[in-house]
Amino acid sequence: MGITGLPDCLYHYTSIETLALVLSNRTLRFTRLDGVNDPEEASASDLPNASTLIFASCWTAQPRESLAMWRMYAPSLQGVRIKLPNNPFAGRHAPTIFDKGGAMQRIDGKIEITRANNGMGIVSYYVTGPNKVYYTDDHAFRNGPCLLDEGDRWTVQLHDLGMVKNTYWAFEEEWRYKVLATFSEAILQEPNPLSHPALDLVAFPIQQTAIFVPLDETSFDGMEVVLGPCASAAQEVVARTLLDKFAPSAVLKRSEINVRPSI
Repeated sequence: MGITGLPDCLYHYTSIETLALVLSNRTLRFTRLDGVNDPEEASASDLPNASTLIFASCWTAQPRESLAMWRMYAPSLQGVRIKLPNNPFAGRHAPTIFDKGGAMQRIDGKIEITRANNGMGIVSYYVTGPNKVYYTDDHAFRNGPCLLDEGDRWTVQLHDLGMVKNTYWAFEEEWRYKVLATFSEAILQEPNPLSHPALDLVAFPIQQTAIFVPLDETSFDGMEVVLGPCASAAQEVVARTLLDKFAPSAVLKRSEINVRPSI
């Protein structure tokens, strides 16, 4: 994937309302990938509804502000850009990098994902990431198989699901945290992923459309919040009030990008 190291900090463009929820609830929302703006997210040629298995929180490592990111993710250029350390979750455990799946970090909290019809849910104490998204124009690579023939058995490998996107999105330079709603690997008795009940997403669909992972309060100490280019004076007051109450050590700045207000 071209990763040579992990960034110390990451940036997230969002609304002031979301900032309020992050600070007051001390959680980070992970959205199921079948509900994000890229309809090709986490597709697999041999696993229907594969995108429903991945919950993600999407960030960028770009320290310089991006007008394109402001326009896409901050309403009317009036949102905020949040800066947090790469291990903001409860316990602040340092990421460990593995050969399969890249970086992973333990959290001092429980993530529970359930399935309909008494399907096989999962309880996890880990977040995968941050890991860098890979961009390619090769559709077969973006929509490749997850089934692996190992000679004496078949296995499903899901470590990299949700980490490959079309180059149209490359401007985001995205780094991503993920939570997988099943096991990263599964051994099959036959070459059909749906033969394993944990992978049958039609009969046993994932129930949650989003999950909320606990943040460590100390991660707010190094938080930086940048107001959008068109943020109003009233929105600045709201943001400052939120930080004074929930993250008094955080830094609040205005955007360095100048945009002429609409006439």
